[in-house]
Amino acid sequence: MLFKVRSFRPPDRYPDRVACNWMLVSATITIGFHYQHLPIWLTGLVACLLLWRYFIENHAWRIPSRLVRWALLLVAAILIFRHYGTLFGRDAGVAYLALLITLKILEIRTLRDYLLSIFLIYLLILGALLFSQTLLTGMFTGFVVIVTTHALILLNRPQPLVQAQTLRLAGVLFVQALPVFLVLYLLFPRIQGSLWGLPQDAFSGRTGMSEVVSPGSINSLHNDDTVAFRVEFHSQRPALSGLYWRAFVLSDTDGRTWRRHRGPGDGRKNWFYEPKSQATPYTILLQPHDQYWIPALDLPLPDTPQTRLIEGYAVESTSPVRGLHRYDLRSHLHYTTATPTPHELLHNRFWPNPISARVKTLLEMWQTQTTTPKQLIQMVLAYFNQQPFRYTLSPPLLTGDPLDEFLFVARAGYCEHYASAFASLMRLSNVPARVVVGYQGGEWNVSGNYLIVRQSDAHAWAEVWLREEGWVRVDPTAAVAPERIELGANALRQLSAEGVDIGSMSVDDAARLLALSWVHKLWRGVSWRWDAINSRWNRWVMAYGPKAQLQFLKLVGIKAPTWLSLVTTMALVIALILLLISALWMYTRQNLDPVAKVYASFCHKLKKAGLERSPTEGPMDYCRRIINVRSDWGDAIAKITAAYIELRYNRFNQSELAHFRKMVASFKATNR
Repeated sequence: MLFKVRSFRPPDRYPDRVACNWMLVSATITIGFHYQHLPIWLTGLVACLLLWRYFIENHAWRIPSRLVRWALLLVAAILIFRHYGTLFGRDAGVAYLALLITLKILEIRTLRDYLLSIFLIYLLILGALLFSQTLLTGMFTGFVVIVTTHALILLNRPQPLVQAQTLRLAGVLFVQALPVFLVLYLLFPRIQGSLWGLPQDAFSGRTGMSEVVSPGSINSLHNDDTVAFRVEFHSQRPALSGLYWRAFVLSDTDGRTWRRHRGPGDGRKNWFYEPKSQATPYTILLQPHDQYWIPALDLPLPDTPQTRLIEGYAVESTSPVRGLHRYDLRSHLHYTTATPTPHELLHNRFWPNPISARVKTLLEMWQTQTTTPKQLIQMVLAYFNQQPFRYTLSPPLLTGDPLDEFLFVARAGYCEHYASAFASLMRLSNVPARVVVGYQGGEWNVSGNYLIVRQSDAHAWAEVWLREEGWVRVDPTAAVAPERIELGANALRQLSAEGVDIGSMSVDDAARLLALSWVHKLWRGVSWRWDAINSRWNRWVMAYGPKAQLQFLKLVGIKAPTWLSLVTTMALVIALILLLISALWMYTRQNLDPVAKVYASFCHKLKKAGLERSPTEGPMDYCRRIINVRSDWGDAIAKITAAYIELRYNRFNQSELAHFRKMVASFKATNR
């Protein structure tokens, strides 16, 4: 064989204790970030094993035997499988990786074990981005990468460095890598969607809208402050009470649960309506939810790329929303819809179950007192307003006939209770009706000049069809709790926390009660500014998809990008960056190294005496040549050269550097 390829094997030596301690710090911080994603028993086991390793390193405890380590691995792997039902996917994979890292750290004996543990920690740091890609997560991962690199440098430096110097070097390496990362981020060919959506359970922790609504389903979101989407208006902002964000239209019901209609009529391509106002343009920055729906103001126009208008004037994406997406939409807030088909009218009048005697009596009374659907609507809303109905964030469970029990027994509920009850009463009165779910209102961020809509703003309302006006929105919640519509969902939670019965006071009195103190105003201002920073991060970083990349490439002159052109450009730019970094490093090393700087002044003195050093001449060769020419300088030249080599290539000491500087300063390169 002409040559033999050998795999890299680090020296078989025991790692430095300080480096091991820093590795334990890095592992603790990284696994600690995942504590909310791990079972409690696994978090406790990992903490105990890391603590065990600390005592091994610092108090001479014994490393557990191989049998004990394999037993721990087997038992923990079985428990992880029982907890998640698999060892694959995001959640189970991260849990299993945390276990493997801890057991590997526990058995470290050689440098190879140490390096493998460090690289596994880097992999677990990357796993943090599978759960969150916020600015705070990005800052956290950057910090832990620097700490882990610091531990890696401590082990591989040929000469000891103080902690501050090593940390600074780790930070410098991190900063030097940022330009390469930026080029990869901007030029690497994008695919539609998010890489973080590849694991099957990548969205298992997401909450939000569902195509099925039953009493209590939306109420489960009222304490969830997670941002659902943000909105920027390009013209005058509508009033808060008029912001109804439509997600689903539900027209199928079994008397308790409402669902989207999947039967005939769903394939209709165009949904027409007559606008009664100017279109309101706005941009939605939608958080990933792994579904197709896109929240839009009533009623959206069907002219947006990568979206489609479906039954009920709802908007869908052409693919699941698995990454942060921007959608430019336009809506008319006042409109008259087209006449539905006879099949649609019949379907929206359908009621599947027999009704109770009390409901039947109530309907017969209303029918004798009204002659038009509009009068009936007002009668039902007055019934909700005047009877002892309550809007509550903790509604009672409806176990029997949900309509009868809600109207005559419980008389307390959340928005979906009132919307479904109202739509049911309309259908039983032969008026086409359906339930709409989405979001209502939001919180205006003054710092960023945009609207924040959270999961807690989830809402349900009803629509009825009137011959003269088409589909008309009716929100029965406003008849019971006008604070919910005028002040927002957060106001209800604050009123409930204050012990105030929702609906027991006017909207103005509720607003005065909720007036913030200066401390709360200051805190709210800080939270708005932080959210504005996160919004910019989401817009310019997380929402950088195929469309945004194409716009950027056109901006820099690449009109028709292909995979080959992007990869070639990316490789050339990265090579140029690495060359620039190398040149800058060599320049700064030559100019900032104090030992090299003192030795350069020594060479300059000899140059003035006519004995210039050749660029290819080493310090020992230069020393011998000078001594051959000027033997009278021999002792001084030899001492200076020996001191330089010792400081430059062996060890560095500030006191010895000071002595070296004095030797050079006192040397006089005079002619004979």
